[in-house]
Amino acid sequence: MNIARYQIKGNVFFGVVDNDIVKQIKGSPFDRITFTSEETPLSKVKILSPFVPSKILAIALNVKTHLHDRNAPTKPEPFYKVPSSVIGPGETIILPREAGRVEEEAELVAVIGKKCSKVSKINAMDYVLGYTCGNDVSCRDWQKGDIQWWRAKSSDTFGPIGPYIVTDIDPSNLNIVARVNGIVGQRCNTSELLFDLPTMISFISQVVTLERGDMIFTGTSGAPAQIRDGDFVEVEIEKIGLLSNPVKIEK
Repeated sequence: MNIARYQIKGNVFFGVVDNDIVKQIKGSPFDRITFTSEETPLSKVKILSPFVPSKILAIALNVKTHLHDRNAPTKPEPFYKVPSSVIGPGETIILPREAGRVEEEAELVAVIGKKCSKVSKINAMDYVLGYTCGNDVSCRDWQKGDIQWWRAKSSDTFGPIGPYIVTDIDPSNLNIVARVNGIVGQRCNTSELLFDLPTMISFISQVVTLERGDMIFTGTSGAPAQIRDGDFVEVEIEKIGLLSNPVKIEK
């Protein structure tokens, strides 16, 4: 099931995308899904970010190819991205003028479906609603120079997600590709994650309660590509879809 948050005639709804039709649902996708009678061609709606979570956690150094000369962590290493960084498909990534080098980071994102606290690895996946594409946009100069990563990872527009929340797929074996202006910058598979999703969710939930709609960026691979004014960035994940965003420098 492909769950979308979309806008039509100034109003925002959740719906299920079936081929080229969006079928509107009552309420939110975190409750039992029931449909209204409204169906709209996909071409007539604006697809928004699938949700704006109360919090986002992202896992650092979780793919071997991204370690380079660093030692592999012995446990998941989450950091926060703030909800105000979130944008949806087609929205513009804005580069702050003083930011220096900014790179894309293509990642699988897990969306929590119900309140999750102190869960075991065995039960962790019961708390996942589905998955979407994420781009953990990162300013390398700030990441290296600041004590905290607050602006390197959470500047406005540095959290593109979408296009849909996709349910009923196996997240452990999905191909991920990132492109900048059509040129592949990253290519990996989620089987390469050093810590799998059950481990991440269980580890985080021991001390931080995850609420429905909260998101976990699961980690990026290799050497992400630099993004500049005028670029076009794509994150594509097998069975989920394509997240596309233009890039502009701050005016």
